[in-house]
Amino acid sequence: MPTFLGIDCGGSTTRTCLIDSDGNVLHRGQSGPGNLASTPQVEIERHIREALTDSPSPDYACGCFAGLLTDADRQRAIHIIANILPETQIAAYPDFHASLAAEPNTDLIIIAGTGALIASKSPTGVIKSAGGGPLLGDHGSAFDLGRRALNKLLLDPIPPTASPMFWETVIDLFGSNEPNQILAAVYRSVSPAARVAKLAPVIVMDAQRGLDYARETVDQALASLAHATQQHIKAHHPAPQSTRPERTEYDPPANNSDELDSTAETKSIRAKLAGGLWEIDNGVLIEEFKKQLISLEQRNQQPHLTVEKLSSEPVIGAANLARDLAQVNEQK
Repeated sequence: MPTFLGIDCGGSTTRTCLIDSDGNVLHRGQSGPGNLASTPQVEIERHIREALTDSPSPDYACGCFAGLLTDADRQRAIHIIANILPETQIAAYPDFHASLAAEPNTDLIIIAGTGALIASKSPTGVIKSAGGGPLLGDHGSAFDLGRRALNKLLLDPIPPTASPMFWETVIDLFGSNEPNQILAAVYRSVSPAARVAKLAPVIVMDAQRGLDYARETVDQALASLAHATQQHIKAHHPAPQSTRPERTEYDPPANNSDELDSTAETKSIRAKLAGGLWEIDNGVLIEEFKKQLISLEQRNQQPHLTVEKLSSEPVIGAANLARDLAQVNEQK
């Protein structure tokens, strides 16, 4: 029986899952970051190897990588996996493909982990918005929360108050609570975005305690992610216009049933949330994000969005894509 390996390489964590043809899980593993754009290649390969410790060799593998942006990136990702699994048939995609493949009824995925982006299915493939990485984008991500908080607490002329727990976390991550030492540690990090993103849980806790810096940070980050989501829907899933002809003054007045028929109900877009940010606080961030989306939906007359957490792990989606690779090979 053939086996299928999913590899989910994110900004903070690399996860692997090996399944058989019936979907039974044969092995799971986890290690450090695997972002193709920001993590050194030697580190990515080491983390994949660690995640595959004691795993049987698969027949097919699909790696889904954060930071996979170009075809050259795709070839590099395949090469990395081939160094580890030389006898395996391999495919590689950007990481959001794994989230979309995890549950077949998903129309749109909103990923907020170390980075953030929006992606959805289209007749021509998969389309994405936002992202951009830590230098140019990732608004609404765990990294964005950390960046905004550090900006307020380290760079403001009159820094706001943060909790002792926040500063304890800063010392654990960066070795100091002195601003210049923190900045130096950030820029010397092998994966600075992954390290800064680890501040997100304590920032959310400070927001729940009512600390202004944290509440502003969370509100601003979620608002930027909601805006990016609304812009993606506007561009790629616009509300359909009624196909009923406009009535002129010569047409007879419509009865109630005609009026109901003229505005056919718009199909909801099924959106799923994926990524570590949504795991932090037992759903509080999710509810706040939904409020931001509802406000934008009402103001912009967007199609209705149903939003819930992705119930299947993205690494399972990567394994499903490995199974798709097998089916493509069988058809050749």
